[in-house]
Amino acid sequence: MPDTPKRVVPVTISSTTQDDGSVTFSANPEPVPIIKGSSNVLIVFTLVADGYRFAKSKAIELKTAQADFPYKSWTINDTMAALYDSNKNVDEVAYTVNMRDSDGNPVVYDPEIKNGGGGGGDGACDGDEDDDDGDEPSTPQSA
Repeated sequence: MPDTPKRVVPVTISSTTQDDGSVTFSANPEPVPIIKGSSNVLIVFTLVADGYRFAKSKAIELKTAQADFPYKSWTINDTMAALYDSNKNVDEVAYTVNMRDSDGNPVVYDPEIKNGGGGGGDGACDGDEDDDDGDEPSTPQSA
């Protein structure tokens, strides 16, 4: 059965606490599969990690600016963020998930998005604006 292009791709970011108290993060799916021919895709990230929340701005941040991602991510609430992907180009895209722990300390996790390419669309939407709440991630992103 051929893959059906999807416009909304859900991703779960979860945490696991090890016996020594250290915390590791994982994404499901990893890498995020964007099917060839999909366009104007919204990748929706849900954080399932007790004691952690998404950063208020730039919760999902590309390691390197990419034309397929013309906007910054949106932090919808503490446990949900979204990122627009035009999916025009085949590529593997490294990104950072920017979070805060219960004390407000920055925490980052670095998975990937795998674009299948072949998407169209103009991406007529806006990302969230920079803010001055001191909740800036550790890696800047070009818009």
